[in-house]
Amino acid sequence: MAGPLDPVQREVARFLRAHAVPRTARLLAAVSGGSDSVALLHALLALGQRVGVAHVHHGLRGAEADRERDFVAELCLAWGVPFHGVRVDARRRDARSPEARARELRYQALERLRRELGYVSVVTAHQQDDQAETVLLRALRGTGPSGLAAIRPALDGGRVLRPLLGVRRAALADYLARRRLGFASDSSNRDLAIPRNRLRAEVVPALEAIAPAAVANLARLAELARSADDAVCAGLAPVLERAVEAGEGGLWIDRAALLALEPELRARALAEIASRAGISARISRAVLARADAFARESRLGQRISLPGERTLFRDRARLWLGPAPGPRFPLPVTRPLAAGDALEFPERGLRLSWHDAPPDRSPDPFRLPARLDDRFTVRSLSSVDRVIQLGRERRLKDVLASARWSRLELARALVVEREGEIVWVPGLAPHGRAGARQPDCEIRASRLSALP
Repeated sequence: MAGPLDPVQREVARFLRAHAVPRTARLLAAVSGGSDSVALLHALLALGQRVGVAHVHHGLRGAEADRERDFVAELCLAWGVPFHGVRVDARRRDARSPEARARELRYQALERLRRELGYVSVVTAHQQDDQAETVLLRALRGTGPSGLAAIRPALDGGRVLRPLLGVRRAALADYLARRRLGFASDSSNRDLAIPRNRLRAEVVPALEAIAPAAVANLARLAELARSADDAVCAGLAPVLERAVEAGEGGLWIDRAALLALEPELRARALAEIASRAGISARISRAVLARADAFARESRLGQRISLPGERTLFRDRARLWLGPAPGPRFPLPVTRPLAAGDALEFPERGLRLSWHDAPPDRSPDPFRLPARLDDRFTVRSLSSVDRVIQLGRERRLKDVLASARWSRLELARALVVEREGEIVWVPGLAPHGRAGARQPDCEIRASRLSALP
């Protein structure tokens, strides 16, 4: 396949240089068998790039999809390219459109293959006409500036690359025709009930009759929107770094930090958080408005359902976004704590450890005075726990309610017992009679840096 580079190959080479992809990097090309993906694969091989092919069968279109898979497998055999076929089931209906459902399953399968087989990036064959169509579709759905950014050239630091966004569909068809290279045709692309197909067949040609550069200008609009959106994201990054924490199977969000943002920035922050939580990046403005209203108006313990079988839950000062039905709070635990031990509870983000230096006399909610001969038990809370506070026995849950502990804090909380008496809840000043004995050491509570 060696020879002078033509415009398609030059554009792919330029893109790879711009994204610092060396020829030795192993790329996984997503090849459906259609003209665009076959042209991309041929161009990559012409450049001497190390390439493997992934073909995703969606479980749709029956024998036609089987023929496409076989075509791609035979093409890879003829060209000496590793072939990786994978099947997903896009037939199960949910709130997404069939196209969105298939797309999400496809990208999940491609990422699994990339990771398991050691490829650097997944490379897709999205081209300039796809970009223009996506801008139009999103504009018709009432998207904001971030939606107009449409198809990004790279995702997640280069995990996904799209080197053909500067190339027209017709140029790729001509690339194949000049080389007499065949490709598979997807009959569903002729179904005008699918909005993208109707745009492609009727609207885009009409726009180009009015303005011959319509497709290029729409693609340029996506670039401008992407630049503006990237600037917004750069400003939001430090806010999200402080306000969002992984835990309990999802993401905890500092409600006050979120509500301190201006409405448009708050919507952008919610879109980014939703994407991190596994909701499609194409989350609608209606869903964002619903999430925003919940963040502002919800009460303690309320929750709402969101797309992708996700839920948004309100704790006291935080929101939680993750898989339904809600946060996976830590399971009950009981562990002994003897002198010299150090116990870590990753699911609670807490570490308890002994220290030789005696504490000062002032109460400290994160230090427990102790003696070397003490034997403690560390366990999770119980609804019947009682403690001695200011010489009076009280229910522990009443003490924690007075301290305004959130459900998250209650679920992660631990009690420390000595001889059956609760002497400490890390985060509260020590209880009981622990201070009556002369301490010669202490137990300290500290936060672990990350939760699972």
